Amino acid sequence: MEVMNMTYWEKNDLAKMLTADRSDLLRELSADENDAIRCSVASNPNTPKDILKELLTDDYSRVRICIIWNPNASREILVMLFAYEKNLKDPNEEVIRALYLNETLPLFAKRIIETLYGDML
Repeated sequence: MEVMNMTYWEKNDLAKMLTADRSDLLRELSADENDAIRCSVASNPNTPKDILKELLTDDYSRVRICIIWNPNASREILVMLFAYEKNLKDPNEEVIRALYLNETLPLFAKRIIETLYGDML
């Protein structure tokens, strides 16, 4: 399958429906220049954890938010994402809020969010 020659809509549909056995295509789509395609990969519950880990440092906050709501995002991935966000010069308010609302994020991280970013909640 030649992903490079696909339209935006074809890539987006593919990113949403691929299964884990096609991680090669998910990986290719996770590097797409369009942040909406990367968000679709980040949202796909079949996206392997290693690809989600690669996406957690994406420049676009929308991609990071999509990871937060992915049911395949483990506690480890959420804590890694929180650490990344916390180390940014200007953490994204929507990402912080989504992390805080995610039930999988450990309590210690929620307490840090309350302390450091209570005004964002």
